[in-house]
Amino acid sequence: MKFSFTSDQQQFAAGLREMLEREFTAAHLRHVWETGAGHDAALWSRLAEMGVLSMMLPEADGGMGGSFVDTILLIEELGRAAVPGPVFETMTVGALALAGTPWAAGVADGSVAVTAALMGERYVPHTAVAGVVLLSDHDSIRAIETSQLQLTEVEGIDHGRQLVTFAGTETAGAFVGSDRETATDAGSLAAAAYLLGLSSRMLAIAGDYARDRRQFGQPIGSFQAVKHLMADALLKVEFARPAVYRAAWSHATDSDTRARDVSMAKSLASDAAQKAARSALQVHGAIGYTWECDLQLFMKKAWALMPAWGSASYHRRRVSDAVLGPR
Repeated sequence: MKFSFTSDQQQFAAGLREMLEREFTAAHLRHVWETGAGHDAALWSRLAEMGVLSMMLPEADGGMGGSFVDTILLIEELGRAAVPGPVFETMTVGALALAGTPWAAGVADGSVAVTAALMGERYVPHTAVAGVVLLSDHDSIRAIETSQLQLTEVEGIDHGRQLVTFAGTETAGAFVGSDRETATDAGSLAAAAYLLGLSSRMLAIAGDYARDRRQFGQPIGSFQAVKHLMADALLKVEFARPAVYRAAWSHATDSDTRARDVSMAKSLASDAAQKAARSALQVHGAIGYTWECDLQLFMKKAWALMPAWGSASYHRRRVSDAVLGPR
């Protein structure tokens, strides 16, 4: 039996990568960070126009009617470009939770961005730019329009992922149909795919630097120590990738092993991102920390996302419980 993506899925992802390389460069990302917007409205409209944001939304709501298998490559490409704003939250958790609601049409046309705090997060990302925030209420989910909330901004390391605390959630909002566990698994898996894209981009940046930076009369990439460092990081990324793709299939088919597979994907993707960031920084040396270096834009987003939607240790415990039984 052959397990692979269809040509349509691969071509859509390739088209998205081409668009992002052309219209959302590192210079555009830096501009978003410097302005403090945490969001790029023009890019958001472009993604809505392409059908990226509505890929998992039912056709009856104006979406593409796709599954996680159709979506996972797209999220990876968005991570490769470090696209700011609640992009993967809207595409996955938002699409699942708000299907059939009055907000669904807004998700489809890009007028409603969605963020979520389903795991007891103290600081909620993207709420300042999202129209709807999804909160857990026991095993259910409540959708609240952000205009009903009192927001207090919190400084974070990723300026493309603004954090807030809020008040006024006790009686606000409406319950939506999706259950919390399914939505939480969707967010964890989407974060894993996004981290996968970030990891690949950080290694690409480090590889370019290693080819250009010369020491002792030759590129530092020719030194065995640098080769081994980059190879070890690449191995982590490539080992995580099939786990992420398998989890996408498990979520799309509502497999009995969905929770286990999602947790395996998130733990491996978080580990890969940590290794990629550390290795890319080591290749750059101290310059990698500086504001002028593009690498820090991607590293900081990876550092912010690694603990989001469950840390690697949290998800490894879930895998352990699934395989060995609860302790």
